[in-house]
Amino acid sequence: MTGRIKVIRKITEVIEGRRQQTSSVFYKCWCEVQDLATSEKYTALQTGFEETIVFKARNCKKMEEIRLNLKEFYAEYKGTEFKVYSASPMVSDNRWVLLKCRSVA
Repeated sequence: MTGRIKVIRKITEVIEGRRQQTSSVFYKCWCEVQDLATSEKYTALQTGFEETIVFKARNCKKMEEIRLNLKEFYAEYKGTEFKVYSASPMVSDNRWVLLKCRSVA
């Protein structure tokens, strides 16, 4: 199944002595929605990540920046916000990146 995701960057800044969080759309792309591998699925269930999803997207400079700063990014898919906890290139094909996300509840 394919779909369009929005990757949102959330940055916390100190303005006049107070923390303020700003968010902006960093990247929009088409992706293929996949499921976790069997062993990953059982591990996710044991650790409490019940709503976990994998997005397969093309590798580019923006994906590289997402990989380096995971804590700043969230993905939005069909109105649901997902926290990105892993972004790794595919082992078999370096042109694709797997964004592993869990639902923010």
